[in-house]
Amino acid sequence: MRSLLRQPFLWFLCISGALFVADARTSSQPEAIVVSPAVRQRIALLWETQMGTSPSANELESLIAGWIEEEALYREAMRLGLDREDSIIRRRLVQKLNFIAESDPVAEPEDATLEAFYESNIADYTLPERLTFSQLTFGEEASALAALDALASGADADTLGESTMLNRTYSYRSALDLNSTFGLGFASQIDTTVLSSWQGPYKSSFGYHLIRLNSVEPEQATPFFAARDKVVRDYSQANKKSARQRYVENLLENTEIRIE
Repeated sequence: MRSLLRQPFLWFLCISGALFVADARTSSQPEAIVVSPAVRQRIALLWETQMGTSPSANELESLIAGWIEEEALYREAMRLGLDREDSIIRRRLVQKLNFIAESDPVAEPEDATLEAFYESNIADYTLPERLTFSQLTFGEEASALAALDALASGADADTLGESTMLNRTYSYRSALDLNSTFGLGFASQIDTTVLSSWQGPYKSSFGYHLIRLNSVEPEQATPFFAARDKVVRDYSQANKKSARQRYVENLLENTEIRIE
């Protein structure tokens, strides 16, 4: 017996067996679900936010029971690895981390800072060239050309053109507006140097058009005082984007990346 007790291999088997039993007992007993005062307060606050009133005692107990069940299911799902290889969960976690990365506190910017930001991004606060015009629509190019000749001879524009869903007049429309209404590339066909004369025909997704420009408003920067609220929002958004970029760069610097 003494000789057996002196065998290292026997001791190794005994210790391994004890560790195995201890691990089995520990793993079979999941971590307790604790309903702390903070958890109760969070559950009650969520209910109050959604319902506009504090929960009654019975409602709170029901909510806590539901939270306990949800927590148990959540833990079991995590234990089974159901969060892995799930694109929806992956996107949600990345979304939450982005929110954390962008949440660095930023001091209220002074007007000088905002004005500098405004000047460096002036294109974002500049109104594009805008056209005010009348238009006539035709299904065939030949009809549009014949109408153009008639207008040159003094015909009344109100008697020409086909009835469509389009307006006969448009005011202060940018190239983006025109392309959205008439189709991509329509705005580039119009000669903005010719005012008060019919021009065309220009093709669109509706047919052919004759255009008479009444006015052309040039690009115009919105004054800082009028754009200030938008500048504040844009400045805040730019800071969040920068904070996120710094967070990601720092994360990548400390992460080994292998492309196989």
